[in-house]
Amino acid sequence: MAITRDAVLDNLARCVQVVKEDRRLSDWFHTLAQMSAASRRAQIYLMVEEMTANHENGDLIASFQLLADPTVFQAAQAALQEI
Repeated sequence: MAITRDAVLDNLARCVQVVKEDRRLSDWFHTLAQMSAASRRAQIYLMVEEMTANHENGDLIASFQLLADPTVFQAAQAALQEI
């Protein structure tokens, strides 16, 4: 199944909304912003593994996994600053 641009944008919007509404995730996200791209990617993958182990929503997990891409992370960071 091909991933469409709209699906990526929807997942990014979902991710940003979840981070905005959850204090723990918000703190985690702001900590990520201070890390190098490689360290940030490793921490994101750790969070994805934890979410998978906890049987969280697959779409939400996919949304968080998108943050491993530096461009997507920067877009999420900009979106969080706007809301």
